[in-house]
Amino acid sequence: MEFWPHHMLFQLAEYDFAGADEFDIDTDFFGIGFQFETNPLSVNNVFSYRFQAGFESRNIEDDDGATLELGGVVINNTFAFGGNTSEKIRLWGGPQVLVGYFSGETDKEYLGDKISFLGATFGLGAAGGANFGLGKTILTTTIGVRALGFAGNAEWFDEEEGLSGTATEFFLSVDSKSLLLLLASPRGFEPLLPA
Repeated sequence: MEFWPHHMLFQLAEYDFAGADEFDIDTDFFGIGFQFETNPLSVNNVFSYRFQAGFESRNIEDDDGATLELGGVVINNTFAFGGNTSEKIRLWGGPQVLVGYFSGETDKEYLGDKISFLGATFGLGAAGGANFGLGKTILTTTIGVRALGFAGNAEWFDEEEGLSGTATEFFLSVDSKSLLLLLASPRGFEPLLPA
């Protein structure tokens, strides 16, 4: 079992809101957190479970240039099946389940008030990738697609209305265990991974 930081490099999505025009996600996306994996490089196991948790910030821009600026907590579970092509390389693929909780508001006012949003998201998808053992470092690459559904409440001038929608996301991430914080010891700092 291994822990290391997780960050998303790229994400592209189209959002459809119920009863509204289509929104396109702005390229301004950021995600950071941590990752836990049960079997990053073992040659004896076909199955590996990957748990990722962290903070995501995403901006959803409408056709009029107004942006809904959201931030929240996301938990992503990947059930990976695969095998090692060598002692240091593991190829894998499998389903993902994502849950999240977001809140935020628009960057512009509509008739004197900003629109605020509070809601949850749920996603199902598929991902694949490779884990590479590079000495004391494990590098993981992931590419995938997922369908998201989200629902919550939008508030404007103390009036609340339900807001729901769907999105399809394509994503790519590269994570490195070498980014893991180092442990202090009497001899100085040492990586958490054995040689």
